[in-house]
Amino acid sequence: MAPRPSTYLPRLAAAAARALSVSARPNHPAPYPSPAATAPASSPHAFHAHLASVAPHLPSLLAALSRARAARLPLPPATRALAAAALLRHGRLPDALAHFSLLPDSDPTAPLPAPLCNSLLAALASSTGSLAHARKVLDRMLAGAVELDTVGFGVFIKAVSRKDGGLADVMWLVDVVGHQGSRINRSVAAAMVVDGMCREGRIEEAWHALEELRLHGWKPDFVAYRIVSEGFRAAGRVEEEGKILKQKRKLGVAPRKSEYGECMLALVSNRLVTEAKEMAEAVVLGDFPIDDDVLNVLVGSVSDIDVDGAAMFCKFMMGKGRFPSTEMLVRLCENLCKSKKGEEMWKIFSVLLEKGYCKNAKDYHLVVSFLGKAGKVREAYDVLKEVKRKRLEPDVSSYNALMEALCRDDLLRPAKKLWDEMFTSGCSPNLQTYNILITKFTEMGESEEVQQLFDHMFQKGVAPDVATYTSFISMLCQENKYEQALEIFKKSLAQDAEVASSVLSMFILALCKQGNFKVALTVMCSVPSGVENMNSHIIVLKNLTDIGEVEIAIEHLIWIRNNCSSNFQNIMNELMASLSTSASLQHVTKLIQYLHSHRLVDDADPWMKLMGNVYA
Repeated sequence: MAPRPSTYLPRLAAAAARALSVSARPNHPAPYPSPAATAPASSPHAFHAHLASVAPHLPSLLAALSRARAARLPLPPATRALAAAALLRHGRLPDALAHFSLLPDSDPTAPLPAPLCNSLLAALASSTGSLAHARKVLDRMLAGAVELDTVGFGVFIKAVSRKDGGLADVMWLVDVVGHQGSRINRSVAAAMVVDGMCREGRIEEAWHALEELRLHGWKPDFVAYRIVSEGFRAAGRVEEEGKILKQKRKLGVAPRKSEYGECMLALVSNRLVTEAKEMAEAVVLGDFPIDDDVLNVLVGSVSDIDVDGAAMFCKFMMGKGRFPSTEMLVRLCENLCKSKKGEEMWKIFSVLLEKGYCKNAKDYHLVVSFLGKAGKVREAYDVLKEVKRKRLEPDVSSYNALMEALCRDDLLRPAKKLWDEMFTSGCSPNLQTYNILITKFTEMGESEEVQQLFDHMFQKGVAPDVATYTSFISMLCQENKYEQALEIFKKSLAQDAEVASSVLSMFILALCKQGNFKVALTVMCSVPSGVENMNSHIIVLKNLTDIGEVEIAIEHLIWIRNNCSSNFQNIMNELMASLSTSASLQHVTKLIQYLHSHRLVDDADPWMKLMGNVYA
């Protein structure tokens, strides 16, 4: 196989990283296309262009295909192939296969596209129970003289090798592929074959495969021989292991770092992370060379499916005196936190710290924050002390990360000590620092501590946000300290009308939960006109209706009509919509009857029709 240009591997690594970043954020889809982009296409050519534009966004892609199917729009082979490739990238394997199956075999103007065929072949081969479908795709590729590549054929032949009697099928495939396999790296494919056999425990068959593949021109390299020798070593068969290692030195060839790197990156780009991980294990455990950009992609992608495997790759990288990229280290640490493997994270950070990974306060913050998330508060505190010893002046965000971890573990005394240390070190707390402590002391019912922190904020010129006010006010309402809660609310009014509006809704809800409608109505009647209060009016009216205080609700509606006439109809509309979730139809009926008698609800209102049906 001819070597690739030197710029190919970095480009492939970037492509794999992009594929990795998309698959890692399933909850953050691309923005929806504009209404013009979702308009039905009038011709096959226009639809092809439209489909290409929406292909990155799965809901829009599915909607476009659904509209084309409903309109019975004929799809040319190029459009059908585009749909299959896009669906495959989104992991919709059955849908991709369905579109691929509709592609014609004997159209000289539109031959089967090799990239799609190889990607689909690999995806089917790696999917449980889909090997038969993969064989049909391979048959079409062979019949149509479609060029096979290392990923497509390699993943397929590895899946075949894992089945009973796999060697016979493997050797038949090797002979059949013939000239259509010029793009296949035969040494890499040979390693994949014996790896599949060894993972199924068929080490004798794997040993035999080494010789058969060599005789057929698919010369195994050192990676393949090591895979088999390790299989015998694990089985305690030391004599056979030694023989295989002698064969390795005599018959094997040195693996090419770039070829394995290209294959692993291509596997990740095709969402075949398990296959990439298994190949990387053979390379890393054998201490064969591997590029940093490949290792970085592996650390990030593998951490999503096997965090221990990703940690192994990271340690291998550090053992060679190199560091993972910040992006991939963050990805790994996030998955270690999800897996509750704080001890493993600390081992990685210990090596990084020892080898001088942290050059500035920002690097140390990454370590402190993740140790805090993982519950390793003592270790995080020790790292923070190291920052101080190096006179790097830790950022407030590092203190916040540790403070949050301490509060989460109910370690309030160390949290207070850390608070004092911040001022001693000349680091001023920010809004997040105050909110962490106020939220925790609110949970503990420590109203005096919360009041002190709240007053301290104003002294230091730190403006509270909605979370600060609502935490404090909710606690005061639970303690029936309504006057104090009202004073806190007045501070939000003086600070900002938008903040006050959000705080008002939470304040009214807290009062209603305590059953103190008198204070709630008093507050609502005293809110300045510049503060948006429609939602708060609806909260108090709905709660009054739910508990049967319909007369009081009616009185408040009259007050709203007399004093907030411009907003009255909007409040009425929202109130009527909210009544569908009311606990008592009887109370709702009483309210509706009053509203109807005062011509605030007409006969066409859905509620009036519902009541008529109930009475009937």
